Amino acid sequence: MFYYNHSPQQLEKRAMEALEAFDKELPYKTKQVDVYAVIEKLLDVPYDWKYLTPDQSVLGATAFNPGYIWVWPERFYHKGIKPYKLPVEKGTILIDSTLIEDGNKGRENFTVMHEVFHQILHQNCFSNEPPNYAHFSKNPEYDINGHKKLITDLDHIEYQANYCAACFLMPRDLVIETFEKRFSPQLYRLLKVHLNIVVKEMAEEFNVSEMAMKYRLNNLNMLKKVGAGNHYQPVNI
Repeated sequence: MFYYNHSPQQLEKRAMEALEAFDKELPYKTKQVDVYAVIEKLLDVPYDWKYLTPDQSVLGATAFNPGYIWVWPERFYHKGIKPYKLPVEKGTILIDSTLIEDGNKGRENFTVMHEVFHQILHQNCFSNEPPNYAHFSKNPEYDINGHKKLITDLDHIEYQANYCAACFLMPRDLVIETFEKRFSPQLYRLLKVHLNIVVKEMAEEFNVSEMAMKYRLNNLNMLKKVGAGNHYQPVNI
């Protein structure tokens, strides 16, 4: 396994290229994105929903080679339950079934796009892995700011997929424009909760989780502009 040392600017560019290839309006207009249509149009690979772990520690998986992936018959572990082999084609994306069962659309969208960008960015990175290799993505942390120390090749690969997923679902210019329209620094000084309300509304508009939106705004330095002088404290993420 190895990784390419993409800069944030390069990752943003790759995400925007994918976004415009899918829908030229999306960089400039908030619309509901069908992430499975993204798979169909940009990758043309199979996808499915399975219980990937009995504790939801893994939410997505990509089969970089044909073979099989171990999945589970139920969402919770109990005595006697065992995983089974699921045959998969090369490129198959699996999403944990609990995401759709729990109606967690924001996290589902992010997880799907995370797997999409593994295939856009990292096909060659896993070329030396053995047959039947499948990459499992743990519960995304949405840390696109590099706060988590990147040590291993896999750390960098996960960070890159997260970064591109965020850029795709929350395009830079559109997020900045929407935040500046909705946020009032004057009202923030009077009512601190106003910022969290704006973040919540924007998360709903872009169909992502509030945590993902907070990280994206912070990554774009929008939260640093809130308040006056050095009195601002970032929202708790």
